[in-house]
Amino acid sequence: MWKECGVTYKFTTPYHPQTNGLVERFNKTLKGMILGLPEKLRRRWDILLPCLLFAYSEVPQKGVGFSPFELLFGHPVRGPLTLVKEGWEQPLKAPKQDIVDYVLGLRSRMAEYMKKASKNLQASQELQKQWHNQKAVLVQYQPGQKVWVLEPVAPRALQDKWSGPHTIVEKKGEVTYLVDLGTARSPLRVLHVIRLKPYYDRADLTLLMATNEGQEEDSDPVPDLFSSTEQDALVKGVVLADCLTSEQKDNCINLLDQFSELFSTVPGTTSWCEHTIDTGDSLPVKSKIYMQPDHVRDCIKQDVQKMLELGVVEHSESPWASPVVLVPKPHSKDGKKEMRFCVDYRGLNLVTKTDAHPIPRADELIDTLASAKYLSTFDLTAGYWQIKLSEDAKPKTAFSTIEGHYQFTVMPFGLKNAPATFQRLVNTVLQGLEAFSAAYLDDIAVFSSSGDDHLVHLWKVLEALQKAGLTIKAS
Repeated sequence: MWKECGVTYKFTTPYHPQTNGLVERFNKTLKGMILGLPEKLRRRWDILLPCLLFAYSEVPQKGVGFSPFELLFGHPVRGPLTLVKEGWEQPLKAPKQDIVDYVLGLRSRMAEYMKKASKNLQASQELQKQWHNQKAVLVQYQPGQKVWVLEPVAPRALQDKWSGPHTIVEKKGEVTYLVDLGTARSPLRVLHVIRLKPYYDRADLTLLMATNEGQEEDSDPVPDLFSSTEQDALVKGVVLADCLTSEQKDNCINLLDQFSELFSTVPGTTSWCEHTIDTGDSLPVKSKIYMQPDHVRDCIKQDVQKMLELGVVEHSESPWASPVVLVPKPHSKDGKKEMRFCVDYRGLNLVTKTDAHPIPRADELIDTLASAKYLSTFDLTAGYWQIKLSEDAKPKTAFSTIEGHYQFTVMPFGLKNAPATFQRLVNTVLQGLEAFSAAYLDDIAVFSSSGDDHLVHLWKVLEALQKAGLTIKAS
């Protein structure tokens, strides 16, 4: 199991207690005590270690309110300072007590100490509970409400996923619910509230989607770069939801007409940032051209010519070289097999220093949109191509074909740090608009709770994209 989870197995030994939290915390405390000794005594810490341990055991612990010696022996230990104090106040006298009385008194004191220690420990735990739950919110569900359920993924019991929607049947306790999972083996199950989250029905809540009606959904992660670069997109290609009223549709069309220049199949150019490739002192990486059949060579030649016309690539004399590959499209028109132009930058990526800018989690973004009643999404036109490359980075993106050697002038797909650069740009563009907009790379979503607010939010987001010089797909 620990191999499946990627856990490194470590043994605990007296000199390597990395897996024992209590020992590690005590070692930290003991180290601080040693550092508190005078400079001359620090070198003799091994000789003074019994004295330090005696002092540690004499101090009352915060959790139970008693020192370890009191809980062990039933009375406070008379350390050096205590003996000196008693010598000043009164002469020492040998205790005279019967053994039976001493044992009975010890048992009585131990019972009293344990009672007080339990009470103090309970108070300490309650204080920690209040500190831990100061930002906690009690979530409650009603019978019949739909929820998501966090369930383990078979056969890996430690990997979970959200499934649903499922229905709440009954509230069993303050934080437990009886849920109808709809399975044959266990249709009803009692689950803790931490494994549940609300399910929101998205039916008839979409305001507008920047997609072409009738277009099949493309699940291929490799983008289609030359799907429609020969025609300008029109605002009327934007599809509005059927659930909208005529007035709402008219308002949307009027708003989009004000930003008609944003909708284009030709990628824009932003001056807000540029992409750099930091390879340190690495030597240029040069890879051989992959062997391609004759019909594939014609496709590569046509794609390179289109990119030259768009100004995306230029001729190069760079010592860097990456090979070209063609990836089949998942959906072909008229039954013909179509290919996509890609560059294999794995060699360049190996010597590129990582940009650690975070990429948002898709599930967290979906949770952010869950309570919205109006939603609009935009997809930037070849988003990566809208970011310029720095002059130092251009030669490193060079690729070779049989016809020649070329390099990109804009950020190509396949670079190691391209997602981080693009996400940083989108975050900058939408700065201040986070309350009603979210972005995952080149996919931008605008969400609102009312139709009037949504038009205002759309206007602000489109205005921000226009100021940045970006363009949006209309189909």
